[in-house]
Amino acid sequence: MAHVSLRDLTKQFEDTLAVADLNLEVADGEFVVLVGPSGSGKTTALRLVAGLERPTRGSILIGDRDVTDVPPKDRDIAMVFQNYALYPHMTVYDNMAFGLQVRRFNKREIEARVRDAADILGIGALFHRKPSQLSGGQRQRTALGRAIVRHPQAFLFDEPLSNLDASLRVEMRAELSQLHRRLGATILYVTHDQVEAMTMGQRIAVMNEGRLQQCAEPLEVYRKPANLFVAGFIGSPAINLFEGELTSANAVCVFRTRNFELSVPCSETLPAGPATLGVRPEDLRLSDHGTFSAVVRVVEPVGSEMYIHLASGDATRVVARAPADTQVKVDERVAVEIPPSKVHIFRSDTGERVGP
Repeated sequence: MAHVSLRDLTKQFEDTLAVADLNLEVADGEFVVLVGPSGSGKTTALRLVAGLERPTRGSILIGDRDVTDVPPKDRDIAMVFQNYALYPHMTVYDNMAFGLQVRRFNKREIEARVRDAADILGIGALFHRKPSQLSGGQRQRTALGRAIVRHPQAFLFDEPLSNLDASLRVEMRAELSQLHRRLGATILYVTHDQVEAMTMGQRIAVMNEGRLQQCAEPLEVYRKPANLFVAGFIGSPAINLFEGELTSANAVCVFRTRNFELSVPCSETLPAGPATLGVRPEDLRLSDHGTFSAVVRVVEPVGSEMYIHLASGDATRVVARAPADTQVKVDERVAVEIPPSKVHIFRSDTGERVGP
């Protein structure tokens, strides 16, 4: 396997800037996930690495080799697509072996590689079936097998689980993570599903409007989002955001809205002025004496917990995540506590995180 380096990578489609000055390092054997909403540029970035698109500027390195102008077939990468792209007239075995046959590997080597990949994926019994005779999960494993037999320097995955049902996606997420550990593979994986990103990636790279917003380990992105976009995109239910004013005097910082005020941890990076305070739903507490009062609008039981949708006095919509046995009723007024140690503060003008 090899590392992948994207340096100032930019792709312009006429008037649309799809990828802008993307700098990203994927270490040898690392699993990095590109995540973002539709149109964020993540798939274009992957296609640039694969050689399916030519960059407007910037460079791509796989290992120590600059492949910016190298044809896709010579980049020594394997790509797994959303639609699997299996040949419908070929059996599972032939689909997995075809790429090696094109590259003129001898039959013994092809047989060994295909069987090794089939053993890893548990699809040896399916060799004589055609794609139309396979389930979605079996087709996905066949597509993975076709990539594995190549022994590439890097694997590129373009939303490979999006066509599967929910339970099978969970199963395949676990299988892909196990496969990565077993192969020690370098993987660049694209998805719009934040759950896939958080559970699979060793690091996640969050993109929006063609620009990299943050790249870090999943829990760091969740606990310390770099800006308002990352804070709002990562996390379900989404983070609660309150617009207000931040003041500082005598080493005390206070965040004020029309509905409440809250003393927050001070730091040198906290500028006075308009600010946005964020707090995750699981960090809110319903208590007798809270930071502000709100009315319960909707209660959503989701098994081991419930989501409580609230409306505060300034019409701000708030969601609290609470234990399943929490006793609340629709239209009940409750007190909501915001723990100062759990808040995130962002500049209102730039969206940049400033503390704590």
